[in-house]
Amino acid sequence: MFERIYPTKIILPMKMHYGVPAIPAVKEGDYVRIGQCVGVPEKGTFSVPVHTGISGRVSEISEIVLPNGIKTPAVTIVNDMKRTRLDSVKPRSGFKLSASEAIGVIRNAGICGMGGEGIPTAAKLNRARTEVIQDFLVNCLQSEPYSTSDLVAITEYPDYVVLGSCACARAVGASKCVFLISENRKEQRKALTNSIEKIKDDFKDLQFEIKLFRERFPQGYYRLVARALYGKNLALGETLEKSCKAVLFNCSTMLACWEALADNIPMMSRIVSVTGDASGGHNMLVPIGTPVSELLSNAQDIKNGSDRIVWGNCLTGIEIKDPENTPVVKTTSVISVIRRLEVPRTPCIHCGLCSECCPMNLSPNTIYEMLNQGLGQKAAEEGARECIACGSCSYVCPSGIDLTYSIARFAGEGRIIEINSLLDNSSSELKQNYDADSAYVGEASLLEGYTDGGDNSEEGSGDSLTLPFEKDKKV
Repeated sequence: MFERIYPTKIILPMKMHYGVPAIPAVKEGDYVRIGQCVGVPEKGTFSVPVHTGISGRVSEISEIVLPNGIKTPAVTIVNDMKRTRLDSVKPRSGFKLSASEAIGVIRNAGICGMGGEGIPTAAKLNRARTEVIQDFLVNCLQSEPYSTSDLVAITEYPDYVVLGSCACARAVGASKCVFLISENRKEQRKALTNSIEKIKDDFKDLQFEIKLFRERFPQGYYRLVARALYGKNLALGETLEKSCKAVLFNCSTMLACWEALADNIPMMSRIVSVTGDASGGHNMLVPIGTPVSELLSNAQDIKNGSDRIVWGNCLTGIEIKDPENTPVVKTTSVISVIRRLEVPRTPCIHCGLCSECCPMNLSPNTIYEMLNQGLGQKAAEEGARECIACGSCSYVCPSGIDLTYSIARFAGEGRIIEINSLLDNSSSELKQNYDADSAYVGEASLLEGYTDGGDNSEEGSGDSLTLPFEKDKKV
């Protein structure tokens, strides 16, 4: 179950995705309706549009700084509480789309990855089509501490998750749709199984499979999925598409895709977990851009004055200093409220716990010491750039050393430099968004190989995707 939140205002950053910020398409004083596009991508850039999930007046357009350090224009809208929708935001009827047109709908809906770095979904689908993949993987693992938003999406909307996965799998030409889920999530497994049973006869060209994983963090990372499913250790820069003929999407992203395809709903809201040490927490369906303070005001049981508010999960998230002006963005799956504990810092005791817990099989203490001594090249040779910034080593360290920050920052800077060398022929606007001095640790790890793919909305490939519950519709 989830609670619906209707905020008094929303703050919509133009950069909530991996790539270039959108450009505000409204001005102060404009009246906007639910589903309206308020931010448009500049032509030829790696970006997605931004839509409003409330109706009301635009009160301000200004530059804000997100907790991860990204500066972006933002549109602030004051809610009139009338919930007036655009006429176009309604279920489609009597339509047929080719695979290319379906990807065009997803692009125009502003959908990006909801479980990770926010890579534009249309770009990822286009690359999967180019690589001729076989397995369409749907990440239902939800391994992040405290977060259950994806699990709620599966429980409440299993048909939409499965149908979105089937439509996207057909669009990229996959032959198998594989749902990855923890062996402990019996309720969600049952929901997915029931939905697959309902639609499998309408998707006879697809094989379906549910793969069970052990409950552990950070199991959903694509390189760990490759190791578990295909027995392959992907090198830095290798992709699932090339090495395993597979592509991986988050289950909430698939739900958003089906809403766009079947109901013409752009990406304007999402489920967010608000939870922490004090209680079981809440799951809330909120318009994107809702200030964190409005979520907390509806979760009084989990907050007191001394708690630390974290944008994200408790291991990889970022502390929020100003919840009044910090919005939920497209990639926000959880707001964690945790006790403010100060761990005494002592010298490394060489216990080896950090090496034991590292999912990438690194030696964090060794790499950390090398970086402290300015031996960046040796740290790189030791595998520092393989770091995925999961935070596990810092969590288990009995000496209170923040190993993750130093190693992940070094890894992130190296990836940014590599990407800038790949983007010599790209626009200056794209390059400046990946400056090593200001970018957040995880901001530049997966861009290689992704292209926007242009506007293919008019291109037909001859294939079609059937909506099983509405026989007069095709996608």
